[in-house]
Amino acid sequence: MVESSCKEIIRGRMNYLTNTERKIANYVLENYDQVLNSNITELAENAKVSDASVVRFCRSLGYKGYQDFKINAAKDVLPREKHLNPILEESDSPDMICHKIFNLEISVLERTLASLNMREVEKAAQFIFHGKRVLFFGSGGSLLVGQDALHKFMKIGVQVYVHEDRDLQLMASSLAGEGDVVIGISHSGSNYSVLRCLKNAKENGAQTIALVSRGKTPLSKIADVVIDTASEETIFQSESVSTRIAQLAIIDSLVSIVAFMNYDESYRAIQKTRKATSENKF
Repeated sequence: MVESSCKEIIRGRMNYLTNTERKIANYVLENYDQVLNSNITELAENAKVSDASVVRFCRSLGYKGYQDFKINAAKDVLPREKHLNPILEESDSPDMICHKIFNLEISVLERTLASLNMREVEKAAQFIFHGKRVLFFGSGGSLLVGQDALHKFMKIGVQVYVHEDRDLQLMASSLAGEGDVVIGISHSGSNYSVLRCLKNAKENGAQTIALVSRGKTPLSKIADVVIDTASEETIFQSESVSTRIAQLAIIDSLVSIVAFMNYDESYRAIQKTRKATSENKF
């Protein structure tokens, strides 16, 4: 059975959509390529609707959410062999694949550095340095970035917490308050669970930081501090490995900045944590 294209699904569902959803549908059909490179907030602003309306539109089409819609919409544009990574060709040699991937990731790091808002980076470091607790929230690859941050910040004596379970994340965010620092990591900036965690914490008086891709996102709208990373311009940005590398570089930078704010204490913490784990090493 041949799977219907995203465009066919939109046209087929048109009579069953609400007026607002039809407005989004018409905009998508008329600006298909642009939509594929837009996040949910950018699409909502361009179509002159709310973010929530875009989510309802996607679900009315049978998709789980906006990211699921974009991935399926991309199938109308890219051939199947491009779904793994649009920059690669099936005929590429291992050498060519390595060169393309490495060059892409170097480019993302360079563009992230060039566009960094250092005031936001310094403000984030101040939050972390003065915070009682630092809580990281994310899912999928973003959660792995949070776990890496836990390991590195713990070495310099910063009390960091990361929960893998979604319900535990939501509970922890609801208990965060004044003196706590909450960091939400989401490449798309529209992960619903991470967004709820930041909202919960912010309502209770915690300071909030968003680590997202460049551009307007729901997460960056509510955070006190926003740090942007660049990404390769593909419609599969949510699966971007190069973006994770840029996020890890941001974490490494923040760890070093915080460490130098009180280097003597950080150095003592490094010695203690190193001694505590030395028995695990030959």
